[in-house]
Amino acid sequence: MKQSKLLIIIITMFYFSAFTNNERVKENIIFIIVDDLRDLVMAENQLQILTPNIDKLKKRGVNFINSFTNNPVCGASRASLLTGLRPTKSRFRTFKTKINEDAPNSLTIASYLKNNGYKTISNGKISHYPKDAAYGWDDIFRSSRNNPKDYKDPDNIKNLKNNFGPASEFVYTDDNDYSDGKVTQKTIEDIKTINQTDKPFFIAVGFQKPHLPFVAPKKYWDLYDRNEISLPLNNFFPPSAPKKADYFYELRKFTDIPEKGPISDNKAKELIHAYYACVSYIDAQIGLILDELKYQDLTNNTTVVLTSDHGFSLSEHGRWTKHNLFQYELKIPMIISSPKYKKNKTSKSFVELVDLYPTFCDLAGLDTPNFVQGKSLITNLKNPNKITSDIAFSIWGNGETLISNKYYYTEWKRNGSLTNRMLYDIENDQLQMNNIAEIESNRVIVDSLSRILNKHIKSVK
Repeated sequence: MKQSKLLIIIITMFYFSAFTNNERVKENIIFIIVDDLRDLVMAENQLQILTPNIDKLKKRGVNFINSFTNNPVCGASRASLLTGLRPTKSRFRTFKTKINEDAPNSLTIASYLKNNGYKTISNGKISHYPKDAAYGWDDIFRSSRNNPKDYKDPDNIKNLKNNFGPASEFVYTDDNDYSDGKVTQKTIEDIKTINQTDKPFFIAVGFQKPHLPFVAPKKYWDLYDRNEISLPLNNFFPPSAPKKADYFYELRKFTDIPEKGPISDNKAKELIHAYYACVSYIDAQIGLILDELKYQDLTNNTTVVLTSDHGFSLSEHGRWTKHNLFQYELKIPMIISSPKYKKNKTSKSFVELVDLYPTFCDLAGLDTPNFVQGKSLITNLKNPNKITSDIAFSIWGNGETLISNKYYYTEWKRNGSLTNRMLYDIENDQLQMNNIAEIESNRVIVDSLSRILNKHIKSVK
């Protein structure tokens, strides 16, 4: 009889111990945000970018193929994501955006999770400025560099001009010689360490490549044959688009790029090649993190979220930039791999970066704060075929864009008055070459989209 009672006690203790442990580990979150990572399947006539680890992550989760940034510049988009607040004309506007200035003392997703028992770690570029909204993080890591742009070629380092060298570089070097490699190794050590504790974790991992300059180890360049790289079909600016949309400035700062005029076809192919190499390099870093989760027996207890702060134009419309309201800057990858939800599925529901805050809350089993302006994606993880949204919004400067399955519609205003607009029928004009906003027969659809866009603008506080 005594042995039976003892057995019952042991079984009960084991049950509650296992229950408590499962409750802890299922809430772990790895959030990976890659700088300037465009939608990877957008350019039909170019080579496929080799991303075997991202492809594996897709098979383990839900791939959101209609995902968009709320502002195509790093500081603003990241501030919006971290606070759950949409950018406006007076908040989260530029790459210099600081949460501490535009939304001081806001409850960031990191601080909310930290307040609810999470170990929160920021590795790499999460906020644009490392100390911005630092109160939300238990640990902040930014890898050191021996020069501002992470060049490795001694000649490039020696000949910097205002901290800029060439727009691309390859050297025979180890992955960990670059700052992103150091971010990966720091994340791996964090996973090892935290796995020995009782706290759930939220580890945010920010990779800087493929941001300019496009520098990566030579082995990733060798994955591609430049002779097989072709320029996009729409590698010239469409005459029907407003001239204010013909804009790029960042690339001009690099020493091998002309200050004015077009870039040669050979240089353009070199830059595309370099961008591909950088993406494959980051894919390898993501693979190392996924491998460590598996090694630590955390794969079945950790949600992995992968996205980008905005896209990047690789010569489409003759531009090399984000900082604009075409699809190449606005459309981004988003994958959510959670052991609790569907695997190897695709969602066509429209998704915005601002939706991640409430999604993280649901993943952690927490109520979403009332101020959050995004919508949780948990419904889509449960049922990827369900369309919970068929529209998205983005803002850049004085321009505001509405995106649907059929249309990209943009208005620019100054002092409340309309100055320019664009309308692209994305179903029939996938390359966005024919601005049809001023065609009289489209007046009804323009007026309808304008009403929806401006109603949204007025609703955002």
